[in-house]
Amino acid sequence: MLQKLARWLVTSAALAYVVWTLMEHKMWQDDEVSQVFWHPPNPLLLWLFILGMPVNLGLETAKWHALTSADRKPWSRSMREVLTGMTFGLVTPNRTGDAVARVAMVPPSERTSGARAWAVGAWAQAGWTWTFGAISSAAVLTNAAMGNGEWAHGHRLPVAACAAVCVALVAAAIAWWRIPHWAASGDGGWSRRFTDRFEGLKTPLSASQMNRQVIFSGLRFLVFTAQFACALGAWGIEVDGSIWTAIALVYLGNMLVPTAALAELGVREALIVAWIQPEPDWTVPLVTATFAIWLVNLCIPALIGGGMQLTVRRHA
Repeated sequence: MLQKLARWLVTSAALAYVVWTLMEHKMWQDDEVSQVFWHPPNPLLLWLFILGMPVNLGLETAKWHALTSADRKPWSRSMREVLTGMTFGLVTPNRTGDAVARVAMVPPSERTSGARAWAVGAWAQAGWTWTFGAISSAAVLTNAAMGNGEWAHGHRLPVAACAAVCVALVAAAIAWWRIPHWAASGDGGWSRRFTDRFEGLKTPLSASQMNRQVIFSGLRFLVFTAQFACALGAWGIEVDGSIWTAIALVYLGNMLVPTAALAELGVREALIVAWIQPEPDWTVPLVTATFAIWLVNLCIPALIGGGMQLTVRRHA
């Protein structure tokens, strides 16, 4: 009884915070912005963007299910665990609540493997964010070093500095992909201390399991990148090569800036405006599209997950 009451109170508090944050957003306070939000000039792209949400959730569920379905649990349970994780991830710093909620919902005997499953899925997703972000950063800095592109306003940036940043980002991406290999193969030093501290890492995942996580994560990155582009196009922003670069950089910056998911919107808006540097007339549509991405991909699933937690009768 006490466990059920605690679940109700915690979930209700999380949902109330999400709803309050949404209601207080400037989108509803500014008549001009609100009018733009409700009247996108390209509705077809808007629907394509919205239809990407179930695809996105399906891929994340597939990632989670692939590593936590030893007891042949139903897909619906994996989906509920993912949605519930999103509820608590939205209101905690760096989405730590996502991991805690998902692991808490698996049987106690499987929580070590559940923690490993979340870590591996997050590692693969972050790896693609690093990879595409590094490629986009290299493209931007190369143009800036040559004096091309709008980001540097035609001014040349020091070639040595640009090259150093590019090398650092690419090296970081390569190192990120190598983390599981280093953790699994180390016989001493930091690697052994790391695996000794987290017992679950001593049980290596098969190559097929790791590859599946990488593939699902890559597809998911492509889906929410396409969603972002469709949202921008829905509100009239021209989707060209620079848009794809800006989207990858926004996701990289969003990953690097430590913040709660409910505060990510401000970071995304600032980054997309900084990279695209729109004309004044296009700033509102740009911010509106960014808000729509945040609403559809994060807030709506979080509200669904919280609602499921309040109505479910049984809880692991």
